[in-house]
Amino acid sequence: MARSRSSTPALARCAAGILAATSLFELGLRPFVAGWNRPEGPVRTIRSYSEGFSFAHFEPDGLGTYGNRLTGNPPLAGAPEGLIVGDSHVIAQAVRDEETTGAVIERLSRAAGRPLNVRQYGWTSANAPTYLASAGQLLSARNPAWVVVILNAANVSVYALTTTQNWRMEVDRDGSFRLIDMRTPPTISRMQTLRREIGRSALALGLWRRAGLMQNQMANEENIPLEQQDPRLAQEAARVPRATVIGLTKAYGSRLIIVYTPEFFGTDYDSAEPIEQEVLSLCTENGVACFSTREAMKRERYDHLLLSRGFHNTAPGAGHFNATGQRIIGEEIWRYLAAHPLPAL
Repeated sequence: MARSRSSTPALARCAAGILAATSLFELGLRPFVAGWNRPEGPVRTIRSYSEGFSFAHFEPDGLGTYGNRLTGNPPLAGAPEGLIVGDSHVIAQAVRDEETTGAVIERLSRAAGRPLNVRQYGWTSANAPTYLASAGQLLSARNPAWVVVILNAANVSVYALTTTQNWRMEVDRDGSFRLIDMRTPPTISRMQTLRREIGRSALALGLWRRAGLMQNQMANEENIPLEQQDPRLAQEAARVPRATVIGLTKAYGSRLIIVYTPEFFGTDYDSAEPIEQEVLSLCTENGVACFSTREAMKRERYDHLLLSRGFHNTAPGAGHFNATGQRIIGEEIWRYLAAHPLPAL
């Protein structure tokens, strides 16, 4: 009995220490970690530190993963509206509002006397099927003067056929395709409820995000390419780029501009991507406005020694586009718009 009584203060001290440490981490992480769904309101904030230290703001209008990514610029009444569509690079939660591609275009257009409002919608881990499936809703809700769809190699690869998030596609031998909805119905999504509750705590959210990063890294290190596992899947994946370009053309019409952004992972910007030339050739074949940011990013790398990806707390050239990459993409889009004005502008 004496032993039991003597252990009680030790357990109490241990519990108090755990509680104090948890409270300290909770308070210490709040300036750096926040989920998009807290607090409720017309503008939501994501704070993160896995790539730089960023504060990203969104207008939760039901489009994209988080809604419209704000640019930090005041909207101009009566100005034409442009739309940027893409994956997590368009969500751009690793950079500030004023460093996003849309913000760059708005500043350049307004300085040139042709003011624009730009809205940006991205989906986490999205691929081409999501951009196809979302076209009707985006055009109906926004009625933009132009739509830029930002593509990269992953978007038009085997992942477009196998993803378990958002939308995926099946492509027949004749090039026709079928879109498959992989979204979890919100009424039965326990995961969404769990994420919402986790968002109340900066510590819990930080641990959740860290676990996700570790899981992704392990999957990338251990995963055998799907094309090597199933030759038939490789044959179908080879049809994805053509189906994507033709599908986007039908979905968005004459307002469409496809912008290809090469990966350039690391510091060597001379690596070639065969899929890039295929996408550009398909655009030419189908009369689609299209260009790549490759040369602009190479010039920035070799002439000014600036990498388009990577942050002070990541590997050089790895991860999402940083402020330099976002700026280059915005400048190249505006350069194209200035040289090829659309009727609505």
